[in-house]
Amino acid sequence: MKYMIMGARNLVPMEPAMGVALFQAAKQWMEARLADGTHDLHYVDIETGAGFTITNANSHEEVMDGIYDYPPYPFFDWEVTPLCDWSHAYDKTIELFQKLGG
Repeated sequence: MKYMIMGARNLVPMEPAMGVALFQAAKQWMEARLADGTHDLHYVDIETGAGFTITNANSHEEVMDGIYDYPPYPFFDWEVTPLCDWSHAYDKTIELFQKLGG
């Protein structure tokens, strides 16, 4: 299953030295998960610094475990959205409109 996971910095204070260490660890953490296919991609919004991944997981629990494993986890607010393959979604939407008389 694929999930879009978004994280945005929250108001929990972080000392600069702590930030350096945490984000260095976060970079290594992300590189490892991109390399092993856990994440398909990762991008960061240049304006807000919020980031998102497209993540591969077998369950919601696996997603939760992965988020909790992220080094700066407590300093972010999280939003998780399960995703559906676009072609399947389009086919189902077409079927729905056909049933509605289209």
